[in-house]
Amino acid sequence: MTSADSIKTLIDKSKDYLETKIELTKLRTIDKSADVLSTVIVMVSMILVAFFFIFFISVAFAMWLGRNLGSYHYGFFIVGGFYAIILLVIYVQRGKWIKTPIANGLINKMLK
Repeated sequence: MTSADSIKTLIDKSKDYLETKIELTKLRTIDKSADVLSTVIVMVSMILVAFFFIFFISVAFAMWLGRNLGSYHYGFFIVGGFYAIILLVIYVQRGKWIKTPIANGLINKMLK
């Protein structure tokens, strides 16, 4: 085997290796993307169901509270005020409670 044949063989094997490495990277990227997307879809579905649950429980509680206070709008004002307080607390803690955990979760999923 001449040195020209050895170099040609080395170049051919290097091309094959590079093509395999590119294909493996593509497949890993697709796998990670599918994992992240499926996680996001599950989380959005859970949040949607939780929203409807909380919504209907809140309406029922507001109506019950309003009936006991003598007027339905009192119950809705009280429940609305409760949610305003919760919203304020979440807004103040948004970085600690929402942004950081979501960012860390996505990074962990992508690096897994």
